[in-house]
Amino acid sequence: MKQFVVLCLTGLALLGCSDNDSSTPPISSPATGDTSNPLVGAWQNGEQTLVLEENGDFYLPADNQRQGLTWENQDGTFTFRYLDNSRLAVETQSASGEQQQDTLSLSPSTHSTGEEEQTDSPLFTGDYQRANDAVGHLSGKVELPEDSELPDKAVLTVSLLTSNDEAVIRRLIPLTSDALSQPFRLYYPASAVNADSDYQVRSQILADGGLFFESEPTPLVVTRGQFADITLPLSAVMTASETLRGALVYQYGTTSLILCNSDRRLQLAGPQRDDLIDAYEAAREYPLQPRVATISGLLRKVPGEQEGSTQSGIIVESFSLESGYDDCRLPSAELTNTRWQLSALGDKTLDASSKQQPYLTLDSEGNVHGNAGCNGLNGSYQLNNDSLSFGAIATTRKACPDMTGEQAFLQALKATNGFRIDGELLTLFDDNNQSLAGFQAIAL
Repeated sequence: MKQFVVLCLTGLALLGCSDNDSSTPPISSPATGDTSNPLVGAWQNGEQTLVLEENGDFYLPADNQRQGLTWENQDGTFTFRYLDNSRLAVETQSASGEQQQDTLSLSPSTHSTGEEEQTDSPLFTGDYQRANDAVGHLSGKVELPEDSELPDKAVLTVSLLTSNDEAVIRRLIPLTSDALSQPFRLYYPASAVNADSDYQVRSQILADGGLFFESEPTPLVVTRGQFADITLPLSAVMTASETLRGALVYQYGTTSLILCNSDRRLQLAGPQRDDLIDAYEAAREYPLQPRVATISGLLRKVPGEQEGSTQSGIIVESFSLESGYDDCRLPSAELTNTRWQLSALGDKTLDASSKQQPYLTLDSEGNVHGNAGCNGLNGSYQLNNDSLSFGAIATTRKACPDMTGEQAFLQALKATNGFRIDGELLTLFDDNNQSLAGFQAIAL
């Protein structure tokens, strides 16, 4: 889902910026097999499972909030690094530990400084029992096409999926070598896999928000109750370097590029994305004002809103902004009989993930209805060319914990004296031509 996409992209950035070793250690034998290191294996304490590999790789197969990265033991002091999806940070935590036969006892130690911020309480504490049978694993490698070059800060994602594309487990693996063959391993709770069901695996290589290589979903073979090792051939995602002209718009909670005189929309990605958005926000006169830009970059598939999907994007390499956009036609919406969802209030854009988004619908008879965020609303409006005003607005009388946003929205409607439609965006203005509220079109 969209949340995973956001977390995945954030994880890519965090892993790319963290202080990984200069070279990826070779993949070791599965932790659940025979080993001369008594610490290597799966350890379970209640619902928490730790998997420690010989080469220092660390896994948290039963934790949907965190992904293990590395572990080490120095004279009884254990250091664990992991990616915390809720904090959007790479964290480091230490514990004092002692292993006796099939018990690993961990107790809180002085926290290492987190790479973003340290956690509130110890995660790894208590008596862990060896539980190699509690986890299964999938080992394999991905193979890139001959003469391929990996982008900087490339990250391999590997996902174990059901036959219905539901994720069982996935892992982000930073690639720090240019080898055309890259190993991987996934650990998963043994209870999460049904011996009578079918499973598949899929992999991608991403960098800077762009998708560079991907494999086809590949069915898995089960041998003696265990997934057989697998090799996944990767294919390059077709790309082309282009210079494109279009309008930057803030819509659906993000800034994207709509190519002039078309309805083609490209998501922005790459190292220059933030600079482009900063320049756009500084140049616009009101929050939802489009600005024409000429952008040079690589066309790539980037992760879509639905899990496992992709959408068209451009890896921004350079850009320039223009002052107007009169000769850049955009897909348009009509003022009436369109559901206008609130996207900006005053000079601030709004979070698109809010559960209840205020909206308006103006019919052709001069009536307006909608929702102010908590309460429904009804009223009338008067339209004369570019002049728009609202009559008395009646609302229902529900009491909500925070009415501040609703009151500001209703006050904006009361002060409205004009409007402007930019493609599929509507902005309301007061009699001093100051923006009061902005909306995006949701067709009825």
